[in-house]
Amino acid sequence: MKISTKGRYGVRFMLDLAIHSQEHVVTLKAVARRQQISEKYLWQVVTPLKSAGLITATVGAKGGYMLARDPAKITLKDILEPLEGDCVLVKCTQRAGACRRSSACVAREIWQEVSRTLARTMETITLKTMIEKYKAKQAGTNLTYNI
Repeated sequence: MKISTKGRYGVRFMLDLAIHSQEHVVTLKAVARRQQISEKYLWQVVTPLKSAGLITATVGAKGGYMLARDPAKITLKDILEPLEGDCVLVKCTQRAGACRRSSACVAREIWQEVSRTLARTMETITLKTMIEKYKAKQAGTNLTYNI
C-alpha cells in the first residue's frame, strides 16, 4: 500500500492545524509556509477534510481553519479515508462479486484480514498522539551536549 502525496499532506495539514489552532483560526497560507507545501495543493486537501467534518472554515479577512473535533477524537483513518478512499489493499476485498474467483480465493481472505488490521491500527493513532510525538521530537531537538 502506498499513501499518495495528497494523503501525506493531509496528515501534515491536520497536525499543523492541531498544533496551531488552539486559540485562533489558522490560514492556509500559514500552514503552506510552515509545511513547505503549495497553497494551491492544500486547497485539494482542505475540501475533502471539510466535507468529512474534520475541519471548519471561517471566511473573511480574519478567516481560516480550525479542527471541528477534539484531536483525541480524530484518527489517522478519519484523516486518510476522505483523501485516499477506503482502507483496502485490494479492491476485490470490498465486493464478493468483483472477481469470478472470489468465493474460492484464499488470497482475497488474506488481503481482507490485512486490510482490517491496517484499519484497526489507523484507528488507534489519533491526532492527539501525533501532537504528543511532535512535542517529544521538538523537545529532543533542543538538547545541548557538553563534553
